[in-house]
Amino acid sequence: MKKYSAIGRVLVLLLAAFGSNSCVGTTTPTPGLPQELLATVSKSNVRDYWTNDFGREKRSGGYSVIVPVESAEKLLKSIRRQVPSGYVAFIGTTNNLDDPRINGAELVLAPGQNQFDIVRLAATNAVNYDKTTDQIIEELRGWDAQFGIDIWQAETDTVQLKLKSIPADLPEFSQELYEFCPDIVDQGVGDIESLQVAVKQEGAIFLWWD
Repeated sequence: MKKYSAIGRVLVLLLAAFGSNSCVGTTTPTPGLPQELLATVSKSNVRDYWTNDFGREKRSGGYSVIVPVESAEKLLKSIRRQVPSGYVAFIGTTNNLDDPRINGAELVLAPGQNQFDIVRLAATNAVNYDKTTDQIIEELRGWDAQFGIDIWQAETDTVQLKLKSIPADLPEFSQELYEFCPDIVDQGVGDIESLQVAVKQEGAIFLWWD
């Protein structure tokens, strides 16, 4: 059973998400291109794809590396300070179900204009709750307009973000958050009051749809 909050699954992550489908392996970075940045920062082999569907679907048009989970956020921060125009950087697949299974976090650098393209690149959805990628993005845009958010991780069923400011009406926002993503309470903190405390203390939101 998954657990919510940066004290929960976020710390598990930190301690241990466009184009046609294709499988093309690793690539030797060419000087001056985005993949050179990934290679330099991560010291890892660059793949000319990133993945969707829990690592089982490969997407071309961007680049990724597999890094240790415990260093993923630190490496992402380094990448983001140098991201070339027209690209977005994020942590992608962390729950890989491919065969053979890959252990580690996927650090992605792919074409995009803003942070909402991260969710699109990750093809995040909530099929069990009849929510499409576009519907999730619409909700996140609303939060960004009200409080400011920073989306830093997205994969098939998950989005992680940081709040730039804490909502003034925290009870109302927490209820809205629960209605949008029930699992963070029902399979996570247990009640709305605990969710309020978590949001206030951590300034972070871990969304997942089981």
